[in-house]
Amino acid sequence: LGYVDLSYLLLNGSMRSALLAVALFAAVVILDGLARLTARTDSAQSIASVRRHTSLLVNRFNELSGLAAVVLWLSWTLSVFGLLQPVVDILLAILLTPLTVGKLSISLGNIGAFFLAIYVAVLASRLTTFVLQQDVYPRLTLPRGVPGAVTKVSQYLIIGLGLMIAFAASGFDLSSLALLAGALGVGIGFGLQSIVNNFVSGLILIFERPIQEGDALQLDTLTGTVKHIGIRASTVRTYDGADVIVPNADLISGQVINWTLSDRLRRIEIQVGVAYDSDARRVGEILLEVAKAQPDCLESPEPYVLFDRFGESALQFIVRFWTSNYSDWLDIESDATYAVLDALNEAGIEIPVPHRVVRIKSDESEGAAGSLR
Repeated sequence: LGYVDLSYLLLNGSMRSALLAVALFAAVVILDGLARLTARTDSAQSIASVRRHTSLLVNRFNELSGLAAVVLWLSWTLSVFGLLQPVVDILLAILLTPLTVGKLSISLGNIGAFFLAIYVAVLASRLTTFVLQQDVYPRLTLPRGVPGAVTKVSQYLIIGLGLMIAFAASGFDLSSLALLAGALGVGIGFGLQSIVNNFVSGLILIFERPIQEGDALQLDTLTGTVKHIGIRASTVRTYDGADVIVPNADLISGQVINWTLSDRLRRIEIQVGVAYDSDARRVGEILLEVAKAQPDCLESPEPYVLFDRFGESALQFIVRFWTSNYSDWLDIESDATYAVLDALNEAGIEIPVPHRVVRIKSDESEGAAGSLR
């Protein structure tokens, strides 16, 4: 058709773009192989996070390298066709053109910078948590609850710093935060007391560490395991399988029973009654042997048997022993109860059912007899 320059531009640009695409694809494949080889070296495997999450880290690296290759190919292709600078100018004009509503003036670039800063802060928070949990904490001997407190504080600091950077990047005047703080104070005075109370209670839980994730709690009628401690509320997983959201203020101001605060020991107690004609000392020996024979029974504290009292229809005994397997204490108690029943049956010792003897005393007088009739 005579458009020689156009045909040369299209042919040359298409060929160069295709060659660059092939070269970048080959580079991505090579980088993938190098990443997999590097991740399996002794020095890399000495890092706990790399050793435990090799495939995940390699996949994330491949995603980043693929994204970088796409951006580089697109930029190069636009440059070959002479469209890079016009496209950049159009994008800048769209992003930087202010949108004015009254006294508020904002652009798409400001909005994009705001959300980008928050996204980067969230990624940095997750990365910091990942590194702390996988590499730092396993190498240190820290008191119980300190790792969780450090993790929470680092998350809050990173997210808070990210919010400040996001406001600054969006063009928001940080001096206006004083006005915002005053408005927030008024809001707290009118109806946000509970939210602030729960937030402060969450900070107390983090620093004092009276309750940690994984603890077994009893709060009034609620019994379960702490799954998550949040900034406002905590999640307790009941033994029935329900997730209960508990405000942090209830965990601080109320009376909470923490079964696993200092250790994971649990005392197993079994009450049993035997017939009055049984040999009480022999019964005590049998019960003590049963307790010591349990696989989860600890030698210290030692198991023991108590002759509790004279019941209405049986001699009452209590068997007590300790176990360190708190999570399975119900199964341990059930197995021990079965063992007590079997041992008493083998020894021929009766476990009586409750019964009452009723004696009727009749009056010899005719009048009393008539009234009874």
